[in-house]
Amino acid sequence: MTRVLRYLAPNLITLSSMIFGLVSLWSSHNGDPALAAWMIIYAVLTDRIDGVTARALKATSELGMQLDSFADFMNFGIAPAYLLLVYLSNRPDLPFQSGTAHYLLFAACGAYMLCAVFRLARYNVLTDDQIPTKIFFGFPTTLTGGLIAIWFLLLLKYDPTSEAFGGSKLFGDHLHTPLAVWKYFPIALAVGGYLMASRLPMPKVGMTKNKAVSFFLLALIAIGYVCGFAMHYPEICFGMPTVWSIIFLVWGQASPSARAMYPPPLFPKKQPEKKLERPQEDLEDIVLDESRQSEPSLEPGSSGSRKPETD
Repeated sequence: MTRVLRYLAPNLITLSSMIFGLVSLWSSHNGDPALAAWMIIYAVLTDRIDGVTARALKATSELGMQLDSFADFMNFGIAPAYLLLVYLSNRPDLPFQSGTAHYLLFAACGAYMLCAVFRLARYNVLTDDQIPTKIFFGFPTTLTGGLIAIWFLLLLKYDPTSEAFGGSKLFGDHLHTPLAVWKYFPIALAVGGYLMASRLPMPKVGMTKNKAVSFFLLALIAIGYVCGFAMHYPEICFGMPTVWSIIFLVWGQASPSARAMYPPPLFPKKQPEKKLERPQEDLEDIVLDESRQSEPSLEPGSSGSRKPETD
């Protein structure tokens, strides 16, 4: 029972994060885009908690990895794409309601979703002994989906057409989101999909040997949790993941050691074809009847006697 409870704890956290994804889809459908985006942020925060819990309890398992992939696909693959598809196509001041722009929006959202599922499938088939343990190849779905959601909230908060948004405007009441930003937001979604499916190296977030830097990272993460669960101040939450992404996009192209890193091949090498026939011994076990095997041979020329069995 203790072992079951130990493994159950992180998996329950993972399953609860899928509820946030479901609420996000429901909120997008019912015209509450702010709540839909905050639910994606909730899923980002719980995604970090279940990993920490599993490592603390030494309860990592194959089942947990598969559940985490399903949760990531729903929360950071489907939910952000559906949020932007519904919100942008329902705004009368944007050109996405019909025509070519509508189809392009749908294509961008669909491409993002497919890139997310490809990213997760690739991560699952490449075992840990094949890749560096501190490197992602391609942007993680959690980071990409969280970036899209937090930037969406930031733009929505300063949009003059949006309803009241929780929290005061830290950047000032004079700042407004230009309409052109919403028109080009699908491009950002497509770029996010490409970054997930790419082979760009991205270091995993972790503590460093420098205590000051580690303390600074912990403080930022703690502030992000407080603001995220309080559903206030996306101005604070967007900074750390955005800066982190930009820094390591540059690092991945400028560093010779980073450019030399590449994931193992996704598809197996060509193997010689194997015959699809079953072994003869296996066929005999299926065809022959045990009762008949025990009978003496009555073929012509046989005496009908059996050789005595020996130990």
